[in-house]
Amino acid sequence: MKFKKYFKIKRRGPQSIQFSKIYYGQYGLKAVESGILTPEIVNTAIKILKRIIKKKNFLISYVNPNTGITRKPRDVRMGRGKGTFAYNVTHVKAGKILFEIKNISEKLSLKALTISSLRLPIKTIIVKQYDNSTNSIKNHW
Repeated sequence: MKFKKYFKIKRRGPQSIQFSKIYYGQYGLKAVESGILTPEIVNTAIKILKRIIKKKNFLISYVNPNTGITRKPRDVRMGRGKGTFAYNVTHVKAGKILFEIKNISEKLSLKALTISSLRLPIKTIIVKQYDNSTNSIKNHW
C-alpha cells in the first residue's frame, strides 16, 4: 500500500474524557452530542467570539481540524479505489469542551458563548469552572 487511507470515525460510543473539564478559563462551551465540525464552522464560531470579546489572548480553542475526508468526483463509476482528499474535519464527542473564555465579565462571556453556540451544528451547553458536572448555567438547544 502506497499511501495510508483515512478512516471514517464513528460518532457513537462513550463520552469524551479528554478535554472534558475547564482548565484555563472561567467559562466554556461543552458539546452535549457527538458530531463533525468543518473548518468553516469553527472559524465562524471563533470570529463571533472574538468580535464580542474584542480582546486578544482571552479565548482558548480545543477544536483542531485534523482528520481528512476523501471524495470521489461526480459521474464516476463505483470501484477503482478510494477518492482523493477533499478537506479536514474535527470529530467531536459528547462531553468535550470546545472553547474557553478567561478574564472577562460573566455577562459578556455568556453572551459570546450563547451566540457562538447558535452557529454550531451540534447541541452545546455553557459550563462554569468547578461546575463540570451535568449542572450548567444555561441550556442552549
